Amino acid sequence: MAVKPADPRLRSVAEILDDPSAHAALFDAFPSLVWCADSDGGCTFVNQSWADYTGRSLERESGPGWLESVHADDRPGLGRLWTEAFGLRGRLESEFRLRRADGEYGWVHLSAEPVSGDDGRLAGYLGTCHDISERRNAELSARAKEGEIRTLADNVPVLIAYFAAQDLRCIFANKSYARMWGWDEQSIVGRTVREVIGEEGHAEIGPHIARVVKGETVTYERPVRAADGTSRVLEVNLLPQLSEAGEAIAAFVLISDITRHRLAEQAVRESEERLRKFSDATHEGIVFHDKGIITDCNDAALRLAECRHEDMVGQPVLAFVPPEGRDLVMNNIRMGFERPYEGELLTKGGRRVPVEFTGKVMPFEGQQYRMTVVRDISDRKEAEARIQFLAHHDVLTGLPNRTLLMDRLEFILASARRRDSKVGVIFVDLDNFKTVNDSLGHAAGDALLRVVASRIEDALRSVDVVSRLGGDEFLVVLPDLDSEQAPVAVAEKLLAAVCEPVMVEGQSLTVSPSIGIAVFPRDGNNADTLIMNADAAMYLAKDRGRANYQFFSERLSQAAFNTLSLEARLRETIRDEGFVLHYQPQVRVDTGRLVGIEALVRWPQADGTTVMPNDFIPVAEQRGLIMPIGAWVLRTACRQNRLWQNAGLPKVPIAVNLSAIQFKQKNLVEEVQKVLAETGLEPAWLAFDLTEGMLVADTPELKRTLEGLQALGVKLAIDDFGTGHSSLAHLKRWPIDKLKIDRTFVRDVPGDADASAITGAVVDLARNLGITVIAEGVDHEAQVQFLLERGCEEMQGFLVSRPLPAAEMATFLAERRFDPGAPTVIVPRSA
Repeated sequence: MAVKPADPRLRSVAEILDDPSAHAALFDAFPSLVWCADSDGGCTFVNQSWADYTGRSLERESGPGWLESVHADDRPGLGRLWTEAFGLRGRLESEFRLRRADGEYGWVHLSAEPVSGDDGRLAGYLGTCHDISERRNAELSARAKEGEIRTLADNVPVLIAYFAAQDLRCIFANKSYARMWGWDEQSIVGRTVREVIGEEGHAEIGPHIARVVKGETVTYERPVRAADGTSRVLEVNLLPQLSEAGEAIAAFVLISDITRHRLAEQAVRESEERLRKFSDATHEGIVFHDKGIITDCNDAALRLAECRHEDMVGQPVLAFVPPEGRDLVMNNIRMGFERPYEGELLTKGGRRVPVEFTGKVMPFEGQQYRMTVVRDISDRKEAEARIQFLAHHDVLTGLPNRTLLMDRLEFILASARRRDSKVGVIFVDLDNFKTVNDSLGHAAGDALLRVVASRIEDALRSVDVVSRLGGDEFLVVLPDLDSEQAPVAVAEKLLAAVCEPVMVEGQSLTVSPSIGIAVFPRDGNNADTLIMNADAAMYLAKDRGRANYQFFSERLSQAAFNTLSLEARLRETIRDEGFVLHYQPQVRVDTGRLVGIEALVRWPQADGTTVMPNDFIPVAEQRGLIMPIGAWVLRTACRQNRLWQNAGLPKVPIAVNLSAIQFKQKNLVEEVQKVLAETGLEPAWLAFDLTEGMLVADTPELKRTLEGLQALGVKLAIDDFGTGHSSLAHLKRWPIDKLKIDRTFVRDVPGDADASAITGAVVDLARNLGITVIAEGVDHEAQVQFLLERGCEEMQGFLVSRPLPAAEMATFLAERRFDPGAPTVIVPRSA
């Protein structure tokens, strides 16, 4: 509001404003900063205090120039206030930052009054400024500290509030506390506890509020439903603020959300309960122990240790471990070893049980306990030992097989070279054994072989070695001989022992041995030569009437002649393509559905007889004839399968046996691809049977061949599994599709416990590795039932069909043209 001109004092001020410089002495006497403006709003005068404060003279401050000394951030606001006040002729009050002479800014308070002349017109403004920097800085510092406190309170993982004790109204709350109850930091201030948490919550915590108002510190837990609908568990601390008189004037509320901790505790309790139920239900022993002392165990552990709960709990872990294994177990406990390892468990009765230990460190109630799972691996160990035994021993007789024999013979020969001693090699072949097989059957022949093997062992010294090479052939190695005639006594004992009658299936059988003898170093300097020469001597014994023994001599050229004769006939047959293929079907065990065919080579003779592969393949391999035979078999089998498919017969893979020599050829994959292209057979309908020995050598060539065949799409199977080199380590490494259980394993199931265990173990092994398993030599319904129960997928044998010529096989396939899953047709052995 403009000043009325009737006031003499203000009239004189208006007069002063007409020429403020004339009254500079008056204004300079003021300690405050004086500032004058004319009716146009421009600065007309500043006193000496202003000039000293700002370091700017009147000439620089005149007009709008005085605004240049105002802080840039404050200048727009001050300009708006000045414009509003000037327009309304009103009083101007403002606080802003003004630049001092030293270049820094100080806070000032401006108070300006409008002045009017006698005619009521605005003469100008007279204003004063006072330095308020100290007060303003204190206020800003306080605000900054308040902001820091607010920021800290809003970022700690605790809900914080501050309530007056008198009316229980909120004075302060951090963001987390406000949002917990559906408020914000501003709207919650001034609200009562009842308004903040609701009637139900207020009623629940009323006793706690009463205690804190009395000056007590209160702590409690409380489940609540938050504003977002979630259930929470809160730990609340109420801390009173006391006056000097000891009365509560306010209370701090500190709330921790402990939902996660309580849920974790509940999860631990539930986990412990699940663990208890699991440990009670599992068949594996579970033992808890602390610092080597057993604290708890499940029933399976008690059964395994053959003791009661009170006999085990409180006892040292090592009390149940044999002495030689205690260092390993204790070291694993100390080191916190958590991977499985094998050992033995000592039962209360002193029996040792092979087990697998798996230890785990488990925290419980602030302490570290160790849980050990004890798994009985007796069956697995027995099966592994049996499989390992069979890898180096003959299944039928339990004697060392050729692989183990060669290892021992090489060792014996090396020792003989060092000691300049002699070694005898005796080759034993049973006379007319085939007659026993043909007349009484394979079971009787097997029984006879077991008796003969036992008698040969009984006739030898403990240092001598005997092996069954296959069929009715045995090899005996006699180390540390004094003379070249020393084998004679052993040969005579063998003649006498083997010729003794044998009772088989109620019949008295008599067989005689033909024995050939070679002596190191006279008859050979290495194992292969000695065996070959002993074999030649054995044939000489047969030629001389059987049931006798003969030493090798250079005159034994007849054997070589026979071999040459067989070789010549083989070459002629290869040239004339005189071999034939027979085909044996392979079917599903569970449904009888046809799944494959195996091609088997036969050598027809002019007299109407047939030479089986075992009788000519070894010579073919020795004389380099196996490659053309194998090529003919592969091409013929592929062509025949394609012809059957073209005739509309069921499509199934045809399996071809590969010899070791064929498999080693560098261009095998290319040759197979060429044959498939020539015959038009798709790779999916061809399979190769490989022997275990082919997969032993882990070479780049082997890997390249297997991967090449797999890429081509041809299926691969291991034939006669368990009869040669052990290839367990290669089953996972190589792309094997099928595992064929040898007939020597299948033959005695289910009656023989050992045969059943091994057959079952091989089936389990193949299934666990994802490999199809097929059983060979299935001749009886009981064998089918056993294989079905153990999960064997496929089978072949005389129970399904004997090997059939191509025409008969076509008839077999035609019967399944419209029903591939039809039951198998059983062709008798005599057919």
